[in-house]
Amino acid sequence: MKTSQYWIKQLNLEPHPEGGYFRRIYQSNQMLTTKTGDRHSATAIHYLLENGDYSAWHRIQQDEMWFHHQGGALIIRCIDSQGQLEKRVLGPEHDISTCIPANTWFCSELFSPHDDYCLVSCVVSPGFDFADFEMGNQDELVNLYPQHRDIICRLCRA
Repeated sequence: MKTSQYWIKQLNLEPHPEGGYFRRIYQSNQMLTTKTGDRHSATAIHYLLENGDYSAWHRIQQDEMWFHHQGGALIIRCIDSQGQLEKRVLGPEHDISTCIPANTWFCSELFSPHDDYCLVSCVVSPGFDFADFEMGNQDELVNLYPQHRDIICRLCRA
C-alpha cells in the first residue's frame, strides 16, 4: 500500500502555506487579464493532506475544482455568502469531485483518523496566483461568523 511519504516523494510535493503538500502540474499558455493582474487561463496542482494535518481556512478569488485520486476521504468545510457552514466529503464512497466557488472561505481535513492521507488535484480558472490567496485570520472570521467559532478556531493557523 502506498503511503503519504511515497506520494510526496513520487510527485515531488512541497509544503503548502495552508497545510499539506502541493506541486503545480499544469498552467495554460493562454493568459487572461484580471482585476488583480495577468493570469494563466487555468492552473492545476496535486495536493496531499496527511493524517493529523489540515488545510487552514483560506479563500481565493477564483472557482476551484477538486478531484479525489488516492487515499481516504476529505472533509471540505465552506462558509457561504449567508454565513452557513457547509460540509462536503470528497473520496471513496463519497463525491469524487466538487467545486469551491470564488471568494468562499474553506478548509479541509481527513474524514477518518484511520486514514494516512488524501491525494487530490485542484484546477483553478482563471489560474491560481498567490496574490489572489488569503489565509483566514481567526479573530476576523470569528467576528464575521461567531456561530462557527469552534471550527474556525480549530482549523485556523496562527
